[in-house]
Amino acid sequence: MISASLSFQETRCLPPKGTKARRLALALLSAAPLVFGALALFLGQDANWDLRNYHWYNAYAFVTGRYTFDLLPSQTPFFYNPTLDVPFYLLASHVSARTAAFVLGTVQGLNFILLFMLGHASLVIPNPRQKVLACAAIAAIGMLGGGGIAQIGTTFYDNVTSLGLFLSALIIIRHFEIIIHGAPRRAAALALLAGFFAGLMMGLKLPAAIFCVGLCFSLLLMPGPWRRRLMVAFVFGIGVLAGVALSLGHWMWFLQTHFGSPLFPYFNDFFQSPLAPPTSARDTQFIPHTWSERLLFPFIFAENPLRVGEIHWRDWRIPILYAILPLAVVLRLVFGRNAAAQDHAALPHAARYLLWAGVITYAVWVPLFAIYRYIVPLEMLAPLLIVLAVGLIPLNLHTRGLLAVMVLVAVAASVLPGDWSRRKPWLERVVEVERPEIPDPQNLMILMAGFEPYSHVISEFPPAVPFVRIQSNFSSPGENKGINALLRKKIESHSGGFMLLIPKWQHQLAGEALAHFGLKLLPQSCQKVIDRLARDELDLCIVERKTSENDR
Repeated sequence: MISASLSFQETRCLPPKGTKARRLALALLSAAPLVFGALALFLGQDANWDLRNYHWYNAYAFVTGRYTFDLLPSQTPFFYNPTLDVPFYLLASHVSARTAAFVLGTVQGLNFILLFMLGHASLVIPNPRQKVLACAAIAAIGMLGGGGIAQIGTTFYDNVTSLGLFLSALIIIRHFEIIIHGAPRRAAALALLAGFFAGLMMGLKLPAAIFCVGLCFSLLLMPGPWRRRLMVAFVFGIGVLAGVALSLGHWMWFLQTHFGSPLFPYFNDFFQSPLAPPTSARDTQFIPHTWSERLLFPFIFAENPLRVGEIHWRDWRIPILYAILPLAVVLRLVFGRNAAAQDHAALPHAARYLLWAGVITYAVWVPLFAIYRYIVPLEMLAPLLIVLAVGLIPLNLHTRGLLAVMVLVAVAASVLPGDWSRRKPWLERVVEVERPEIPDPQNLMILMAGFEPYSHVISEFPPAVPFVRIQSNFSSPGENKGINALLRKKIESHSGGFMLLIPKWQHQLAGEALAHFGLKLLPQSCQKVIDRLARDELDLCIVERKTSENDR
């Protein structure tokens, strides 16, 4: 009865209409995304490895229909779903780099709104103005994490897919009474809608699957009739599949048609495409392998962030949550709820759902990826989860509130944001290249080699020129991979001339790769290509077919 009363009074995403608290909330929520757009400008122009490797090229290829024209210029990520990259590419192709980054940062800043709403729909704070300010503070700390700041204005998009994931959780919390106790059809419709938004994000970026698992299976652990819980979790899963089908289905069809697997090259031990080895192809370098590592993993990667990624950062919110939550549960089980702790700090169903979703998501992330970028949405949600976990401790409400504030201050003080490579001063455009004139582009093929990311420069070359990468982190000519036969066929079927685009310091690697295809580089022909985004210099050189025995 108490829970139902609280749910009726408190499960609101915003304060009631016409109140001062409502006006304050709307003012904060209107300004916050723009603040993060400005933050993107302050941090500097995004020049991260993945942007140069595939985020820019994949969108360019998708928009211009080059996926069957070029081959592997962006290495393994050539096969990633480009849909998520297209909006930024289209925007940045028509406006300045600063404008594009401001818009991207503003979109990423929409997470503040959803984090605020999740807090407002979950926490029980009688004073409306205090509740607005508390939720805004929690949302701000959520946004300003070590991994979160690093992604503002960048093209990793974990803080874009988070929008659908948070919206999914908000639907469940906001409509919990209907989902668990309401009419079955309406409950199923809400569960389907929540699952759809999560699945849409998973289809755009597959690592979001860990959150889909967490959001789905935590429904089974909610209070209420087990048949209803089972039904809504099942329908949520159907919604996830529907979202994946919409955002990823077209790309799975493309990969199946051209490369023999809908998830090529991943999980090829199951799909058995002849173009890749029969392995899962997952990046497992960061996954902990011993029980002691698994048990202490949040503290390990907080102390040494290179255990879960390629850059330095600092943020202790996840290890703090990892310590507080089980402690709070044990204290609650041992000491129970005393009379002083009867006041609710949060709605029980909201606390249970969000905490279980966080726990399950983390438990799936560790053995599957252990790459920190993929749990940035969990980092963003962690301040609210910490407040919910502290709320379980059997202390009086004032003491729990003070403890939560102290912990969040410690979290905020611990933050040292990462840097995925920013450049200052800004370029006028996201990609700027100085190159020589290209002779006879209608009959030219440009080859790429080495292991550096530079496929983004392709958009600045004549569109009539196909680009083929003969050496990459996915395939080198000497390897026994089916994709090499496809590369050889594409090169041998070309009747025109060849050139090679290569970083200056990787000529030797290029020479070894070219030899496998009966080609040789003419070093004296090389001309400079200046990549202003990477502040790098490439060589564009003529390549000839070997014709004599001596060449071989």
